[in-house]
Amino acid sequence: MSSSVRRCVGFIGAAIGLAVLSTAATLPAVATPNVGVTGEQLSKATVTEPIHIAPDGPVDVQFSVLTVAPGGSVGWHSHPGDVLVNVADGIATRYEADDRQCAPTTFGVGRGWVEHPRHVHTVRNETDKPLTLDVVLITPAGQPSGISEPDPGNCRF
Repeated sequence: MSSSVRRCVGFIGAAIGLAVLSTAATLPAVATPNVGVTGEQLSKATVTEPIHIAPDGPVDVQFSVLTVAPGGSVGWHSHPGDVLVNVADGIATRYEADDRQCAPTTFGVGRGWVEHPRHVHTVRNETDKPLTLDVVLITPAGQPSGISEPDPGNCRF
């Protein structure tokens, strides 16, 4: 096939593709509506760090709501799987065990973060109002969702 014929076939293919795309864009969407379904958004958060969840096998998925009283803490801990956290109400202050400076990171309503497997950390409520966290834990099947860890000694609380 000569190069001019190949080019002509390519242009025809591109034209057909554009015609199909423009026709598809003008067709009404066909979807099945919800019937007898109600829902409520518990919270929504923007997570700015990359999320990559790729378990090696079956997982348990747990949805939890945690309320941390003023001055309370979840304690130093880690997880065997990934955890997605949304701040539903209040201000969360997170500390990382591997941060020798013990620099706090704060998250208000509408913010969230990812806790990666085996990373030791704590979350505290350093305010005078309750903190509510919506949490999704993706844990290897049959394992505990959290593991208590010793105080790493990098923070003075």
